Amino acid sequence: MKKIAFSLCLLMATLMAFNAPLLAHAPPNTSPTIGTPVIQPSPPTYSAPATVYVNVTDQHSSIQNVTIIYTTDNWKMVNTTLLASYNATTTTATGQIPALASGGHVAFYVVAFNGNGIKGVNDNSGSYFGYDVAAPPSLISTTNGWIVTGIILGSLGAFAVAALHFLRKKPETRSHSTN
Repeated sequence: MKKIAFSLCLLMATLMAFNAPLLAHAPPNTSPTIGTPVIQPSPPTYSAPATVYVNVTDQHSSIQNVTIIYTTDNWKMVNTTLLASYNATTTTATGQIPALASGGHVAFYVVAFNGNGIKGVNDNSGSYFGYDVAAPPSLISTTNGWIVTGIILGSLGAFAVAALHFLRKKPETRSHSTN
């Protein structure tokens, strides 16, 4: 019985010895680390794209690609995948989300793949990242809008005064005398 136990232990030790180098060279199954995105300008405007900067690293492999997935309708019908540029020296991914000309809310998350094909996701723990874009000002709410409105109202007023003056003017009557 001791010989069988010793043989099993020897067999297990041999298998472990052969397996150890194989495990040491196997690629780690860790996903890329994705930091918290930074948005510029802050706050974004309706007239310019929002640039997203995010730090993406992987200790065991290179970063193959980084994408930003965003929506402007709260994930109802439209979501867009944007391929970010990646700088391996600074470990920064950069992408531009187009301007929201009419204002609104943008929600997004970041996905990265490393050289081993392993995916990392930072979706802010399911809450997503996001920002609000103020709607463009209406014509009346700007100084130029008030000036234009004043010119239009002044022109209409002048036209109305001229029209009233023309209508109130009585036609001249000439008296004809006969000799």
